[in-house]
Amino acid sequence: MKEKILRISFLVICWAIILYILLPIIVLIVNSFNKSKFFEFPPTGFSLQWFEKFLVNKEYQASLLVSVKIAAVSAFSGILIGTPAAYAIKRYNFKGSNLLQTFFLSPLMLPSVVWALGLIQYMNVVRIGNASILGTFFGLISAHTVIILPYVIRMVMTSLSYMDKDLESASLSLGANPIKTFFGITFPLISPGVLVGAVFGFMVSFTDVVVTSFIGGSKYITFPVRMYSEIRSEGLDPLAVAVSAIIIIILVIVSFICEKTIQWSRYI
Repeated sequence: MKEKILRISFLVICWAIILYILLPIIVLIVNSFNKSKFFEFPPTGFSLQWFEKFLVNKEYQASLLVSVKIAAVSAFSGILIGTPAAYAIKRYNFKGSNLLQTFFLSPLMLPSVVWALGLIQYMNVVRIGNASILGTFFGLISAHTVIILPYVIRMVMTSLSYMDKDLESASLSLGANPIKTFFGITFPLISPGVLVGAVFGFMVSFTDVVVTSFIGGSKYITFPVRMYSEIRSEGLDPLAVAVSAIIIIILVIVSFICEKTIQWSRYI
């Protein structure tokens, strides 16, 4: 009887914590259908007007497009750099591998504003021709690649830990060179981890505000930056709430599909 009470109490506490975490998201999604022009909860009525306005609002569409472009290119860059880096750290016991791993994971240890300040100073020095890369698309992609690399490397390394190294050894012993072995044996087997790293990298880049505000300037206004600026100056816009609800629903669907197909929680 005592064990049953403890088990029930544990489940109640767990579900209470989960509900507490999900409550802000639930409130946002429910409020996106509110007909009021101001944030009110519970909603005073049901309406799809804010979703309809998004379909004709060019500013929000442009900012979302910028966010998607930057996140997609940054995630791709993170995979190109992070996958071989994770493979080298995990497979080769060279001197300084632990230091290199710490270096790549260091963005997780510092606040975003610290990285943003450091990147601003660095990008003021680095130039392409006579022009600084600060405030350029290349500079913004470079900054986002830095902040998503830890996620990519960590998840690819986790994927490598599930892989049997003997498969690579067998391929090499049968005459395949290291490059052919990697693309023919290793990469297909670690592709779930690479995919999870790409998805997480995309999410981190897409939702970033601090680094984008510092590096992108006024030329590249992403959706999170636009929403943050409007909240500070005009208050919470119901249109922004509706767009945020769409993004959350898409992310939930993607997460559900990834978990069902590749069980991506194993790589987190």
